[in-house]
Amino acid sequence: MNKATKQSALNAHSWVGVFLSVLLFLVCLSGTIAVFHLEFERWEQPHIPEFESVEDGAVEKAMDSFLTKHPEETDHLFVVLPTSGIPRLVVENDHAAYFADEQGNLLEKENVAFTQMLVDLHLYLNLPHSWGMILVSALGAIICTLIFTGVIAHKRIAKDAFKLRRGGNGQQSQIDLHNRFGLWASPFHLVIAITGTYFGLAGIVLVLVAQLNYGGDRDAVINQVFTPDPVIEAQEGKPAIGKAIAQMETIAPENPLIFVTVHEVNKPEQFIEIYAQVPGRMIYGEAYRFDTAGNYLGTAGYDDGAWGKQLLWAVYRLHFGDFAGIPSKVLYFVLGIMLTMLCVSGMEVWLSKKAHPVLATRLWYCTVWGSVSALAFTAIADMFFSGSLIAVFWGLMVLNVALTVAIKRLTKPVWLIISGISVLLLLFIYSAVNGEHALSVASLQLNIPMLIYVVWSILRGNTLLKRETLMSDFQKENQTTTHNIDGNGDKSASVSTETQSPMA
Repeated sequence: MNKATKQSALNAHSWVGVFLSVLLFLVCLSGTIAVFHLEFERWEQPHIPEFESVEDGAVEKAMDSFLTKHPEETDHLFVVLPTSGIPRLVVENDHAAYFADEQGNLLEKENVAFTQMLVDLHLYLNLPHSWGMILVSALGAIICTLIFTGVIAHKRIAKDAFKLRRGGNGQQSQIDLHNRFGLWASPFHLVIAITGTYFGLAGIVLVLVAQLNYGGDRDAVINQVFTPDPVIEAQEGKPAIGKAIAQMETIAPENPLIFVTVHEVNKPEQFIEIYAQVPGRMIYGEAYRFDTAGNYLGTAGYDDGAWGKQLLWAVYRLHFGDFAGIPSKVLYFVLGIMLTMLCVSGMEVWLSKKAHPVLATRLWYCTVWGSVSALAFTAIADMFFSGSLIAVFWGLMVLNVALTVAIKRLTKPVWLIISGISVLLLLFIYSAVNGEHALSVASLQLNIPMLIYVVWSILRGNTLLKRETLMSDFQKENQTTTHNIDGNGDKSASVSTETQSPMA
């Protein structure tokens, strides 16, 4: 590939990354954390009993109690089972959700506002869902562009695959780190980008395919991907959820159940659908259908349907790493950190080439580490505040920017230390609020990694702060020396050159 093409690719790669750096960073950071969204749901209410199975009749007992509390009209009823990835029993409709114990006794209302805000940030950037999904999906397409232009612009991929230079002014090590992360994890980044693009652009693709192949009939396209509702005789009465669940031990005994949905509640076309994982398959799950009386109707065909349908039903698990339990989530978390650091290092390289403009540099690190602090304080607010967490998070982000503009000492190491202290404060308050439950598995599986982050961020911030202080002292000394020698005229240039070399 000629030099001009590589240079054009490099220019496109740089400017696209710079202009969209903040949005890309926030989507990547929130997505990396949201890999553990199920764990965060447990973390928010660690005192809820956890178990792997429920007693006979517990599901119907819980649903009956729930319907007594919430008799309002709804299109759906849901039961999230303890084999779903969260070892808890939840019953809900389109408006409210409650936990239940293993005997089916209703406990308390589900409150996972922080997790919902976090997932909403990743999927929609906290914008109205229709617009936010399109924007985030467009960012997924842009990540694809950045990957391809980055590979094209790389001059010596094979030779520099393991090159990581240290020393100097740090710019070369930043470039090498950026290139290594981008190269080594590019297959993962492409999977994330492509599946993320699908979520928002699926609607647009649906319209195009409908116009091109089905005369504009969108339902015909949907029926090719999502199996249409079963045609059944009109039935009345309470849906026999317990009877349907009991039959799964015979129909698909090896498939862990995820959740139960009652569609078209209290309407003649009402039916029950049970989603279950299919071991060894990437698809999200197979749907088993029953009529209101609990009679088995068949499957939706996601397990053995057309390959295109199976591929689309694998998108969710591919995007969030939810296909091999904790190991796949940890892998996705590590690779997600690499993708997030690509955003950070790419911007650092650009700032370095622009001689680190002071305000722009401070604002960038305010975004990077200040967002961690904002998330920590948003989680704290969730323990005492019932209002909009989206408003809290973005209010904190705006406050961070205002403080950064006003206070010149808020540099990278200071923001790094602030982020660590913020997470430490979160852990203290969380422990005080939840008492002994802060030592439960539901808590510790996230509190321990957060504590590790606290230690790393504070130590790393102190190291960078000392380095920054030494650099500042050296520059002051250099300026003083140069000023004193300027009176002698002919010595200033040589002394200036000599005093710069040790820091280079």
